[in-house]
Amino acid sequence: MIASIRGTLAKKSEEYIILSQGGIGFQIDMAPGMISRLPMTGEEVTIFTHLHVRENEMGLFGFSNEEEKKLFALVQTVSGVGPKLALAVVDSLTPEAFALAILQGDAETLTRVKGIGKKGAARMILELTDKLKKSGMSLPEKTGLTGTAVHLQAPAGTVEETAAALMVLGYSNGEARDAIRRAGPADEDTVETLLRRALSQLSIL
Repeated sequence: MIASIRGTLAKKSEEYIILSQGGIGFQIDMAPGMISRLPMTGEEVTIFTHLHVRENEMGLFGFSNEEEKKLFALVQTVSGVGPKLALAVVDSLTPEAFALAILQGDAETLTRVKGIGKKGAARMILELTDKLKKSGMSLPEKTGLTGTAVHLQAPAGTVEETAAALMVLGYSNGEARDAIRRAGPADEDTVETLLRRALSQLSIL
């Protein structure tokens, strides 16, 4: 595993850099925003790397620090998310901002990332809330709810809160109520558990 590379920045393009080290030029894919913050070519720089390996592809992705690298790996654990979308997340949101959005259930912030719609944001919130706490990433101290959020706490009126969350995600009141009915609300349900089952009924998980 290549954890990081320190070398001379030989080339910068819009989507990748070439880092020269020991007579070898490493092509490293990076987001445009990250590349723009790098020093000029010819300067020495340390890039934290993630080796992405699949059956028919292999790529080396680069980041400015360990937290960005951890975020990139975490986002790819969401079903249907590949390295390109994960890189867009890292480029658009700081690790702290992303963690805060997940913990708050803030779908609006997540949809600011190109390629993430309301349904994709809901999927990320549901799949990453627990994983985030075990990821080793630094978590924000404040998690007060702000913005348009999918509330995952369980206040009184679980069904009403779940219906409201579904409507925030773009479903009509009728669609939300029908999905909740088919999910079979139970007394022990929290908004999170009921929302997960309702979304499953809507076939987005």
